[in-house]
Amino acid sequence: MKRSLVVSFLALFALWPAIQRGLAWHYDIDPWKGFGFAMYSVPGPMKTVRVMPLLGSRRAPALDIDAYSEAEQRAVDRFRERRRALGRLASMEPLGRRMLELHADWQGVAIVVVTLSLDAETARLALGIREQEIWRDGRVGPERTPVAPGR
Repeated sequence: MKRSLVVSFLALFALWPAIQRGLAWHYDIDPWKGFGFAMYSVPGPMKTVRVMPLLGSRRAPALDIDAYSEAEQRAVDRFRERRRALGRLASMEPLGRRMLELHADWQGVAIVVVTLSLDAETARLALGIREQEIWRDGRVGPERTPVAPGR
């Protein structure tokens, strides 16, 4: 019994770095989270969150980060930390719902997450952008990477 327990623990200990690396790569999870060894090879990703009101069919400019109310700042900070740790496993929808609660005049909200991280293949900083639209009527657009004009 003790032997099989020790062998199981050692096998998990040996395999966990590969599992954690796969999770970090596939779901954009912070390599500094999850007790893996990847944290020693890359800096933690830097995430910026932008909130844009949706007024009818048009997207208003992003809210000024410096002008956030205390409630908005708390919601964005909480989301940014969850997103940094859990990557795409942390849904944008709770932040969108909270912003709609705070702004009764918005029909919807677009959440944009900009991530600056180290690209392991090129050893250069890579910019990643993910966005999602959440509407007051319950519609939730897919989380997607926007396509730049002309591509």
